[in-house]
Amino acid sequence: MLHNKDIAIISPVTLINIGLKQIMTDYFSAGSITLYGDAGCFLSESPEKYDLYFTFPDTFLFHYDFFLPRKGKTILLTDCTYPQSDFSNIEHQLSIRADLNSLIEQLQSLIENTCQKFPNDSQEELSPREIEVLQLIAQGYINKEIADRLNISINTVLSHRKNITAKLGIKSVSGLSFYAMMNGYVSSVEIE
Repeated sequence: MLHNKDIAIISPVTLINIGLKQIMTDYFSAGSITLYGDAGCFLSESPEKYDLYFTFPDTFLFHYDFFLPRKGKTILLTDCTYPQSDFSNIEHQLSIRADLNSLIEQLQSLIENTCQKFPNDSQEELSPREIEVLQLIAQGYINKEIADRLNISINTVLSHRKNITAKLGIKSVSGLSFYAMMNGYVSSVEIE
């Protein structure tokens, strides 16, 4: 399942890095696992090449611009000190305080959920028209203005917005704008 996947574990806790890598190797036949004790090193070495990311919530939040578009491939290493409600929108969480059997069960479930998305990544990409709609949303246009600019109906705009939201998992205009800017669909100058 994980044989040909590139996995990054980003944690300042050496014991967690080594332990998680060992569990992934022994129980899941994981292939390439790279350990990072520091997010700066991780971000400086082509971080987008990985298929799966393990990191702590504070790293996720501090580098939100990188992890947000990849939240479907990110597994948060959670501890009881982090309130669950703060990360309820992140579906993939692994409790670091669980016993070995629970960890393996949690990992099995998380890996199945995230790996199901790998073959369908191309289906999760935005179509050229959806990108046009996203660009206009990020620039502050309302549905009627988007419909007029693209010569499509308002219902078509709404349909595109629904598809964009479903594919990206982002519901707010500010979140969509941020995603568009971080992925190069619009520049910060274009956003009003």
